[in-house]
Amino acid sequence: MNREKYIREIARERVILLYKYSVERAREGDFELARRYIEIMLKIAGKARIKPPRYIRRGYCRRCHIPLIPGLTLSVRVRGSGKSSRLVYRCLQCGWVRRYMIKASGRRSS
Repeated sequence: MNREKYIREIARERVILLYKYSVERAREGDFELARRYIEIMLKIAGKARIKPPRYIRRGYCRRCHIPLIPGLTLSVRVRGSGKSSRLVYRCLQCGWVRRYMIKASGRRSS
């Protein structure tokens, strides 16, 4: 049991490190190496049965495995108003679209 916990901790560190490296490579323009880092990261996470942090899960394209960087590989839009507002992420490499609901904070006074 202790060994499995140790393996998961190492895997979590490597997943975070590989994601950071993939973002750096994408900013330098080397999208193929950035894509490869994401693929390796996903294999490690699956093998160790860990769930990457939310910013990593939302930080890459599910279709083409490119890190999502606003303005470079990602288009971000806010759609709707009021209760049904949502963020729309669109990958600029393959066109993949993902929508996230925006939680309304607090109550509105009329």
